[in-house]
Amino acid sequence: MKNGIYMHIPFCVKKCDYCSFYSIAVSDNNIIDSYIAALLREIDSIIKSYKNLPVDTIYFGGGTPSMLNPKQIMRILNFIRERFVIEPDPEITIEMNPNDLNYDRLNGYADAGINRIVLGVQSLNNEMRKNIGRSGDNINMADIELFFNSKGYIKCIDIMAGLPGESKSILLNDLETITQYRPEHISLYLLSVDEDTPLGRRFYPDDDFENMQADLWGVAIDFLTGRGYDHYEISNYALPGFEARHNSKYWNFTPYYGFGSGAHSFVNGTRYSNKMSISDYIVSEEFKYDFDVYSEKGRIVEFIMTTLRRKIGFSPDEFTAVTSVPIPESILTELNRLIIEDMINFNNGRYSLSKNGIYYADSIIYRLTEKFL
Repeated sequence: MKNGIYMHIPFCVKKCDYCSFYSIAVSDNNIIDSYIAALLREIDSIIKSYKNLPVDTIYFGGGTPSMLNPKQIMRILNFIRERFVIEPDPEITIEMNPNDLNYDRLNGYADAGINRIVLGVQSLNNEMRKNIGRSGDNINMADIELFFNSKGYIKCIDIMAGLPGESKSILLNDLETITQYRPEHISLYLLSVDEDTPLGRRFYPDDDFENMQADLWGVAIDFLTGRGYDHYEISNYALPGFEARHNSKYWNFTPYYGFGSGAHSFVNGTRYSNKMSISDYIVSEEFKYDFDVYSEKGRIVEFIMTTLRRKIGFSPDEFTAVTSVPIPESILTELNRLIIEDMINFNNGRYSLSKNGIYYADSIIYRLTEKFL
């Protein structure tokens, strides 16, 4: 089985007001160099337990991984190449901030081996960016055109919908502009307001806001599928053949190794995470992990939460293969209710979210798993 590698780069120039991911704002490149040295130590500490481990995807996430310059990325990738068996035609991805776009950086990443770049646009509308406290300057369309006109990598866009003050026309203008460039992959996320973030402390979603989000979510689905993008996962759209290979591992229970402070891994059917602080991680010679011990109920909950995100959903046989038990009667009963409510489809022996059910995925998953939580 081919594995994935996730590299967590938990640094930003400035944290966005809506962000609840683990990252810190830094301006000292020495800290980044020290962190990279720790990453390499962690890789060595893990790989010594394995031999000839095949890898076909590598993903630099964050934070803002594009704070690392091409030489730093090349150093990490060369280290990985020396210790893993990299399969032919690997998918090697980096998330990039629009403010980091320039010709030399794009070419340098390509020379290092990056062949897929995810550009975190979030919104092309500067007022919307201000409303959510998006860090960085206003979007420069000349930089966006540089990104799309450069060659040597798959072009992916991250965008948000349902922002405070957003209208249908604002969202459609963003989607119209972006799809004119025909990126191979688009991730469209509905804004989630975490009360522990600066945005959550100044903005309180009400029923009108949630209704607006539901409407815009439907608008986005219709627009992107109408432009030829396959809505293969709740928040992800791709032109044929360009589905995210690395991210698909998360939804398909395929093993991946996570390295870095705050990284998660799924290996040999076990999930574990590195919850060390960045400062402890940098100076550590030994790395500590928190292991998730799953009961039968936990496997059932995780299976439902994960596989219902996919357009293809799941079959009863897949449920049993992963959880080691048949679908419980309580879940079958709830699935039948959801089918009647047009929230779940059952076609060709597979359960999946209907178009109506996609927006309400969280509540549907809760209904299915409530007795197992």
